[in-house]
Amino acid sequence: MRFLHVSLLGRWSKGRRHLCSAVGQLTPCRELTPEMKHQLERKWQNKLGDCRFDPADTVKPKRYVLAMFPYPSGSLHMGHVRVYTISDAMARFYRLNGANVLHPMGWDAFGLPAENAAMQRRIPADTWTHRNIGEMRKQLEQLAFSFDWEREFATCQPEYYRWTQQLFLMLYRDGLAYQREALVNWDPVDETVLADEQVDDNGCSWRSGAKVEKKVLRQWFVKTTRFAKPLLEGLSDPGLEDWKDIIKLQRHWIGECEGYAFELPLVGEHKMKSIAVWTSDPVELERALFIAIHQTNLLNTAKQTDCLLENVTVQNPFTGDVLPVIVTEAVAFPEGCDTYLAVGSESNRQLATKCGLKLKENTPSPASTGEEIVRKALEQGIGGHPVSSKLRDWLISRQRFWGTPIPIIHCPSCGPVPVPEQDLPVRLPTDSVGIPLAQNEQWLRAACPTCHRADCRRESDTMDTFVDSSWYFLRFLDAHNRREMFDSALAHRLMPVDLYVGGKEHAVLHLYYARFVAHYLHGKGLLPTPEPFKRLLVQGMVMGRSYRVASNGKYIPPAEVEIVDEKANKAIERATGEPVTMLWEKMSKSKHNGVDPLEVLREHGCDALRLILLADVAPTSHRNWSEATFPGILNWQKRLWLTMYDFREARANIDPSSGAPTPTPEFTEHEHKLWDARNYFTAGATFNYRHSHQLSVGISKMQGLTNAIRRAPPAVVSYGRQYERALAAQIIMLAPMAPHFAAELWEQLATAPHRVDDDAAGLRWDGTVFEQRWPEIDEEFPLDLTFKINGAECCILKIPAKRFNQLTHQESLDLALRQEPIVKLIGKRPLRTSDFTLYPSCEAILNVDLDRAAVEEGGEPATKSKKEKKDKKAKKKKSLQVLHVGM
Repeated sequence: MRFLHVSLLGRWSKGRRHLCSAVGQLTPCRELTPEMKHQLERKWQNKLGDCRFDPADTVKPKRYVLAMFPYPSGSLHMGHVRVYTISDAMARFYRLNGANVLHPMGWDAFGLPAENAAMQRRIPADTWTHRNIGEMRKQLEQLAFSFDWEREFATCQPEYYRWTQQLFLMLYRDGLAYQREALVNWDPVDETVLADEQVDDNGCSWRSGAKVEKKVLRQWFVKTTRFAKPLLEGLSDPGLEDWKDIIKLQRHWIGECEGYAFELPLVGEHKMKSIAVWTSDPVELERALFIAIHQTNLLNTAKQTDCLLENVTVQNPFTGDVLPVIVTEAVAFPEGCDTYLAVGSESNRQLATKCGLKLKENTPSPASTGEEIVRKALEQGIGGHPVSSKLRDWLISRQRFWGTPIPIIHCPSCGPVPVPEQDLPVRLPTDSVGIPLAQNEQWLRAACPTCHRADCRRESDTMDTFVDSSWYFLRFLDAHNRREMFDSALAHRLMPVDLYVGGKEHAVLHLYYARFVAHYLHGKGLLPTPEPFKRLLVQGMVMGRSYRVASNGKYIPPAEVEIVDEKANKAIERATGEPVTMLWEKMSKSKHNGVDPLEVLREHGCDALRLILLADVAPTSHRNWSEATFPGILNWQKRLWLTMYDFREARANIDPSSGAPTPTPEFTEHEHKLWDARNYFTAGATFNYRHSHQLSVGISKMQGLTNAIRRAPPAVVSYGRQYERALAAQIIMLAPMAPHFAAELWEQLATAPHRVDDDAAGLRWDGTVFEQRWPEIDEEFPLDLTFKINGAECCILKIPAKRFNQLTHQESLDLALRQEPIVKLIGKRPLRTSDFTLYPSCEAILNVDLDRAAVEEGGEPATKSKKEKKDKKAKKKKSLQVLHVGM
């Protein structure tokens, strides 16, 4: 590959010639090759702009862009590359728009996979984890993600989990962390407790695949149910953007808070100290006859059925009565409950008689309201918070080794005692290999912080990794603070997260636990809002083509497959000729359908890989990884490269002594077309970056601008001011997605000979592409105000940008109702309501709601076929009126 070194370049401006130094400038050949891509990426690798957030800068608007941090497995997969390409494109976009952007990265580094891998290799889990972090960080840097690496941390570092322990102690002191016996899911292979969500439909562990057993253990819980109603109501917060079906998932998980849970104390000595009951009507507690439990309830140690449970009774704190307990399956247990509060119905009395229970006549007690009973329960700390019957507290205990130690010391005299804050962190032993904490006698020994007994033991359970990730977004604000979890004043300035990018697999549990922690810390005055994430971008998975032998379902590698008919989806196994089923599935080694992103990077370059992942399909949709989609992006890069080469060649051939030629009508017409194209495609690309996050459509808009630029005749390429501005806008809008390529194109543009200076455009020709501002729409360019009736588009009002960006709801309505075509459409029918949405410098929508019967005028049938509806929609779109509204 040949490069021409140029040290001095001429610059032509308004009939004057200047010389500027461009030492080290490279003017490339006309053809863009993979080798050239790699060379320019190496050239710009460490020159892609300052990615650090400046906490001292309070003038620029803040933007907190966060992608869910990864588990350090040691190698990136396509899912990683897609999510971080999306977040990086958005972070770079906001910087170009003048924002002070926080875009951090860290590592969700605890958990069983690291522990198991370390045991297999006979090395400490700490060593294995940090080795993987080093490898993955190199790979992330190869892909030019603009993370603020100064804020990097791993959850397995004592400097981080010290504050996770602090969070636990805060919850413990507020009565929100507690320990009790529980029937848990036990993985006999990994030897740890699993949450219900970590057990598949076949009753097997999500990680080891072992059949899960039921086991009674004393476990630690966090009382998330106390926040059930605020968490449910928080989903209606108008500040939440693009949560869409995530809201439905969260609502389903929490359930409707139509009742109350109460902890009623057991009488006598029992392992369990209380029993939980749920009722939709708290007054029922004053009329309770007995408690019914399911056969599987922990109190039924003998596994009896249909009987009165001997020696087990419950104290009713609201009446003073002692309630018997019946084992039965003959009652309507509330959803998710294995207890039932029985009141004086006929069926309950018959059940009591059947089980040999003699009920005494209830003495009517002074009538209490539900509010009074709830108040008493809250005062006594035995429940009373609104909650659904199915929601459970968060079980956080894990029994292995590689996790945050729970900072509790068990004293024979004092019971469980919190570790003093000055003694945090309770550190993990880092030199042992695969020894559970419960078996590490040296580590377990501790003195009581209260009475100083020496024969005490540390809590051997560690916390679920979801605890580590429930607050990590707050540590990024203040990653090296040694005095507190984070600076609350800083949190009040930077929270909530403006854009949170991650997979749908975390849309329930992780978001639920993170929301719980944020609600809790907001209640303590540490956060400005209870909801931690303003806007979600839930990206789809990257799917690989997999092949399964039809007869036995075995997955085989692509090399063993012969595709007979791609369109008909027909293939055979080469060795046997058996039919093979072709599928698009989530990439995995077991399905032989994974693609190493670094292989693609080595072949096509970093920027091409990023553009391929962003093009064709929306970030929220699954992406089928196929090389058949590559040519569109690769050819676009080549066209842009060729455009810049031809531009520089044309400008180099100008004779400045002859001056600029007199513009012809054709020249003026093409310049105006470029002015129009620049504004039109800039508005479209901006909308898809800023408002819809349809980055694939943004690429289509940019490709449209490329086509418009390439249609320009030679005279416009040589002398056109609008040509230069369009080319500049093209490169700036490309920069967030393809930073190296855009940086090189910008340098080629800025140092082109005889370039037309245009100070009014606001371009910094002496700076890199990352020092530019996002292209603005010219004030006189007409933008679309789409007018709708009952949601159907009727006409478009073209309004100059200067006036457009100042529109209010009422002004837009008044403007629309002054247009004769709109008045004719509406007639004399009164407006019921109207909605107005303005996307500055992009588009606006005004929808008026009329009486539907009046709109249809009774002349249309109630239902239409799909074809009729489609034809009508196409006809309506074709006849859509465009009205130009002056200044």
